[in-house]
Amino acid sequence: MKLLFNIKNPTVIIASVLFNLLGLVATNAATINVNSISALQNACNNSSSGDIIILANGTYTNVTLDINNSNISVLAQTPGDVFLNVYGDINIFGNNITFSGFQFTQGDIGAAYLIEVYGSRNKLTHLNFSNYYAKKYIEIKAGTQYNEITYCNMEKKPADAVIGCTIQISTSASVIGYHKISYCSFQNYFGLGGDNGNEPVRIGLGAEYLNKSRTTVEFCYFNNTGLGDSETVSIKSQENVVRYCTFTNQQNAMLCFRNGDNNIAYSNFFINAGGIRVKEANNIYCYNNYFENSGVGSSAEAITYVYVAPLVPPTAASPRTLNLSNINFIHNTFYNCGDMDLGGNGPVNNTWANNIFRKASGNLFSNANNGTTWLGNIHQGTVGITIPSGMTNTNPFLALNANGYYGLTASSPVNNSNASYPAILDIPNLNDDPGLLFDIAGRTRPTTVTLKDVGCEEYTTGTVSNRPLSLADVGPSYLVALANENFDLETSVSLYPNPAKNNFNIQFPNNYVEDSEITIVNTNGQMVKKQIVTQIELSKSNSIQINGLNSGIYFVKIQSIKFSKTIKLIVQ
Repeated sequence: MKLLFNIKNPTVIIASVLFNLLGLVATNAATINVNSISALQNACNNSSSGDIIILANGTYTNVTLDINNSNISVLAQTPGDVFLNVYGDINIFGNNITFSGFQFTQGDIGAAYLIEVYGSRNKLTHLNFSNYYAKKYIEIKAGTQYNEITYCNMEKKPADAVIGCTIQISTSASVIGYHKISYCSFQNYFGLGGDNGNEPVRIGLGAEYLNKSRTTVEFCYFNNTGLGDSETVSIKSQENVVRYCTFTNQQNAMLCFRNGDNNIAYSNFFINAGGIRVKEANNIYCYNNYFENSGVGSSAEAITYVYVAPLVPPTAASPRTLNLSNINFIHNTFYNCGDMDLGGNGPVNNTWANNIFRKASGNLFSNANNGTTWLGNIHQGTVGITIPSGMTNTNPFLALNANGYYGLTASSPVNNSNASYPAILDIPNLNDDPGLLFDIAGRTRPTTVTLKDVGCEEYTTGTVSNRPLSLADVGPSYLVALANENFDLETSVSLYPNPAKNNFNIQFPNNYVEDSEITIVNTNGQMVKKQIVTQIELSKSNSIQINGLNSGIYFVKIQSIKFSKTIKLIVQ
C-alpha cells in the first residue's frame, strides 16, 4: 500500500488535471469554447471522444444540462470563475466525463437533485457548493462504477432546504460501485442536529444494507457538520472504507456504521469531534485511528454501540440473526475523550486489542456488555467497568508531536508489547491495510503482530504521509484565499520571547479575530496550562503567564476553528 498525502498546490493540481485531460485526447479531438448554456448543451450533443468543452467565465442561470456522450471534459474557463446559479439540473449519462471548476452558490431547486451521475468512470472535481437550496447536491446512481468526487467543497446548505444528504452514493444488489470521495471539504452545515437527514455523505440506504458498495472516502475534512445531522458519514451498505480523514470541531456528529456489514475505518483523526457509532452492523474493523477530546461536552460520544435486536424470526428483507457481532477496535489511541458506550446487553464476539486510553478524569467506559474480549490494551485513568484482563494500568507517556497530536515517546511502555488479535477484514479489490503494515502517519510497522507498538502509531522514524488535515489540504484549488489564509496563519503565528521566563506573547496576524484555545504540555505529554483567549482579549493583550513552570522544554498548541499549530517553547 502506498500512502499519498497531497498538500493542495493550485499550480500542481491544475497541471495534473491538464495532464490527465491530454491523456484522453483522441487524434480528432477539439477544444470547443462556448459562452451560453444552450451552446454548451449543443457542444456536448455533438462532441467526439477526447473533446474539451470550455464554458466562458460568468454567471449562468437556469442551467439544464444533459451530458450523453462519453470521453469528454466539460470545464470552466477559469476554475472558480463560472457560477451555475438560480436553477440547476445536471445529468451525466456518459462515461469517462470530467466535470470541473464550477461554483454553485445561489439557487433553489426545491426537492430536486443538483447533479445526478448515471454513467461510470466519471470525475466531478473542483466544484464548490455553498448556500444552495436542493435536496441533494450529488447522487451517484445505483449500477454505476468507478465514479470519483474529488477536491470539492460542500457547505452551508440552508437549514430550511428540503432535507437530504449532500452526497448520496446509491448501491446495487448486483453491481459493485468502487466509487471514491477524496480530498473534499464538508463544513458549516445548518439544521436541527440529531437524526436530521442532512448528512454530508451517505453510502447506501437502510433497504440497501445487503448491497456491496466498496466506496472509499479518503483524505476528506469534516468541520462543524453536526447541525446538519449527527452522522457525518452514514454507511448503510457493505464493504466500504473510510480512511485518512479528519473530523474536527463537531462534538455533535459521528462517523456512523448505521446498516451494512463488513466495513472499515482506519487512520482517521477525530479531534474535538464525535467519534464512531456502530448501530445495526456486524464485522466492523476500526484500527489505527486517533481520538482526542472526542465526545466531550455535547450529544456525541467517542465510541457508541447502539444495539437493535434483529427480527425473530428473520425475514427475506431482514435476514440478520445478530447485530453488533464482531466489532473490532484495534491499535487506536484515545486521549482525554468522553464516554465510550459499549451498548449493554446484545453485542457479541467483539474485540478491543492494543489500544491506548489516557484520560485525566472521569470514566473511560459505560454500559458494559458481556461480549467483548480485551487484549493488550493499556490505560491511564478510571476504566468505569469491570475488565478482568487485557487492560493494563500504566502511564503511556504520550506527548504532543510536531504533527499536532499526542504520540509515543521514548518513555512509552508500549513498544513491542502487545497481543494478537483476530484477522482484519481485507476487502477485495480495495487498497486497504489488513496487515497493519503502516501506522496512522503512514510509517512502516513490523509485519509480525506482536512486534507492533500499541496504539495508532509506531515509535519510529520515517516519512510522514498522513497527519490531521486542514482546509489548505482539500477542496477546490481556486478557493485560494481560504487556503492562503490558513497558510498565512501557519507562517505568521509565533511566540515571543522564546526562550521565556514569566510570560510570553502570541503574535497573530492583524486580521485574526477567532477565539483560540492555548494548551501547554511538557515533554511527558502532561498538560500544565490551558487557557481560552477571546477576540476581546486579543485586541488588548496576547500575553500568556507561565509563572511557576519549571525550566525546560514545553509545547504550546494554539487551536481555533480555522487552524491548529504547535510551537516549541523554552522556559528559563
